[in-house]
Amino acid sequence: MPEVLLAFLEREFPVIPTETRVLKLLAYDAVAEYQRSLDPGALASELSDEDVVSRLQDPRAFGLFARRVHDARVSRQVKIAVAERAFDLIPIPTSEHAAFQVEERTPPGLLRIVRFLLENEAFSVLHLLHLIYAAFLDSGVLRESDRQTRTWVLMAIVAREELPETQRLIAAFQFLAAMAPRDGAAAFDAIMKAKYVSPAVRTGLAAALSGSDGGRAWFAAVAVQEGLLPPRDESEASKMEFEARVPSLPENVVARARKWLERHAAEGRGPA
Repeated sequence: MPEVLLAFLEREFPVIPTETRVLKLLAYDAVAEYQRSLDPGALASELSDEDVVSRLQDPRAFGLFARRVHDARVSRQVKIAVAERAFDLIPIPTSEHAAFQVEERTPPGLLRIVRFLLENEAFSVLHLLHLIYAAFLDSGVLRESDRQTRTWVLMAIVAREELPETQRLIAAFQFLAAMAPRDGAAAFDAIMKAKYVSPAVRTGLAAALSGSDGGRAWFAAVAVQEGLLPPRDESEASKMEFEARVPSLPENVVARARKWLERHAAEGRGPA
């Protein structure tokens, strides 16, 4: 009878025999760390193959596994497959109400996984939708990432012409809202000055952020279209949902967006 964990790894990922044993060790190590986060007294020796396979269905445990795989000497194909599997474990809403029926669980270090996929030209529209949804449910996905990775990923996403413009603008709003004021201002300026970011995205972002409420009404309207928020009404519950779910941008970022639009309007030209 084949080992359950080895069979799982061989079925899920394009591994060669020498890599399978490495992945098994990494899986045990990751699940043991996750178990200790739940119970400091948990022992790795108490885990079975079945326990590890079961825990790897949890995005939090799988994220720890993905981190180890990306640091290991295994093939690029395996690393990409593991990164894609991490995204598969993040559901996206099928209706405007589904977002609130899903437990808020995201693989730790998600932006590092995003960066790896972007660097390897393996980041898709579906990955972007998963990222937007994860950040919508938990802004810590962006806020708790290291500054360098967060800024790199933001710039890479807004520059990717193959990704839908609306989704790139939503992601940019989320990223900027998750940054400290100084970092957000620097990132906004970088987007506006980057020649590899399309004029349409630069203008669209500045316009979205320039609203009287700093773009929150724009974000809420797009979130409804994307199935992240139910349609707004005048109820107290709807107002509370808006306040809880719609991020706010730093004031200095909003001010920069308004000045950028005013300057280009005064010059009578579009962005270069």
